[in-house]
Amino acid sequence: MKRVGLVVHEGRGAAVEAATALERSLVDQRVASIEALRSIDPVVTAPLDLVVSVGGDGTFLRAARIAAETGCPVLGVKVGRLGFLTEVEPEEAVAVVRRALAGQAPIEERLAVVAEPDDGDAFRPQWGLNEIMIEKHARHRLVRLAVEVDGDYVTTFSADGVIVATPTGSTAYSFSAHGPIVSPDVPCLVLTPIAPHMVFDRSFVLGAGRRVWLRVLGEEPGLLSADGRASVELAVGTRVLIRASDHPARLVRREDERGFLIRVREKFGLPGDPSQVDVGGDG
Repeated sequence: MKRVGLVVHEGRGAAVEAATALERSLVDQRVASIEALRSIDPVVTAPLDLVVSVGGDGTFLRAARIAAETGCPVLGVKVGRLGFLTEVEPEEAVAVVRRALAGQAPIEERLAVVAEPDDGDAFRPQWGLNEIMIEKHARHRLVRLAVEVDGDYVTTFSADGVIVATPTGSTAYSFSAHGPIVSPDVPCLVLTPIAPHMVFDRSFVLGAGRRVWLRVLGEEPGLLSADGRASVELAVGTRVLIRASDHPARLVRREDERGFLIRVREKFGLPGDPSQVDVGGDG
């Protein structure tokens, strides 16, 4: 029997209810056995065939990391607000899980990032589907971060922090820091300063094969986090490598998936009514 890992937003009643119904259906119909993955860093005791998140995009990010580590796809069941990562409604979930386990559902690979210490013992590598961020430690201070790309020094940002985002993460924190929106099929890294105290405040869009180094300078330590998880403290002088991960995320998609730009339009309430536009017309 196939094994499914279940990650649930336990603080949202509707998510718990939807997950309970999904688990009952999968077990009763002998589709799969279920392993509940409740903690922030769960220990997966046996290989998984699929990870399913039930909640919003934050829950999905937790599930995606577990799926990448175990080498299986991840499916997002949407409970709550419209998101970019979770698109399957609870009532559709059993059918989509069945297709995914049978190898009949579309799978989309998404570039992920990993942060590694220059000193291999400083912290464990941190994997992120959205972004790696190094930010200031103290609220009323700045952090100084020297930026190198493939061994070439670029600049030093005095800022609240610096984000290295994936195309998937370009609509998350990077977007809030005025970074560009990038289609998920464009392989790149987006380096964006957060509230820089300098004239230059633009993002760099880099090829996916580039290697970005950030070094903490000055007198203030930094904090490193991946996808908003618990931070790792970086002492002054620490140098961190950020690069595309060798383990991309593999997302289970619907056959009738809506296009990325349609989700952008709906999520951000872009002006205009598509019913009043001759979409695809000759003129």
